[in-house]
Amino acid sequence: MSDPDRPRVRGVVLAGGRSTRFGDADKAVATLAGRPLVARAVDAVAEATGEPPLLSVATDAQADRLADALGDRAVEPVRDDPSLSGPLAGLSAAAGATDAPWLFVCACDMPLVSPASVRALRARLAAVDTDEVTGDRGGVDAVVPVVDGYDQPLHTLYRRSAVVNALADRSRGDALMALLDELVVERVAADAVDAPLAEATTNVNTRAELAALRGRSPRE
Repeated sequence: MSDPDRPRVRGVVLAGGRSTRFGDADKAVATLAGRPLVARAVDAVAEATGEPPLLSVATDAQADRLADALGDRAVEPVRDDPSLSGPLAGLSAAAGATDAPWLFVCACDMPLVSPASVRALRARLAAVDTDEVTGDRGGVDAVVPVVDGYDQPLHTLYRRSAVVNALADRSRGDALMALLDELVVERVAADAVDAPLAEATTNVNTRAELAALRGRSPRE
């Protein structure tokens, strides 16, 4: 029987963005239901993987701001790869900072990521996995949710070795979706699993989007 806790998965929270659509504030430290967005993502990922997540940042100053927001939560900060940009820069840094065979990657502005949503992907991986030691399953490199017909690459399991190989040919300006094109993907329809995948992939780009989420929360 497949073990949904195998192979080892290291969590990655991407936090190196500049929040340009959020105005003059840092959206990562904005709060929802009393917790900073980055803290909500870190808490969910840590619970789902059983160890502190990697936290990708662009600058030391950004790392300091996030450390204040995270309090005593354990994370391992890594600096974005300067040869890349956007999410790829953080993913590259994380892939080089761990020996875990798989990475679960999400963004710091996804406050509804949950342990259940991560475990749904891990369960799919375990169901198709053929090697409990290495995590290899016949060449599949990523387990990606599909919501309303669209891949969700920022709530995805990535095979670390495949990411390292694929990123060797990437350059600044390349997008995360371009990376998916280089990988063999196992897709998971959000409505095909008993987990809130559609909700978990919700991200916050603007203050209006955060206000809408707050309107759904009884604590804010």
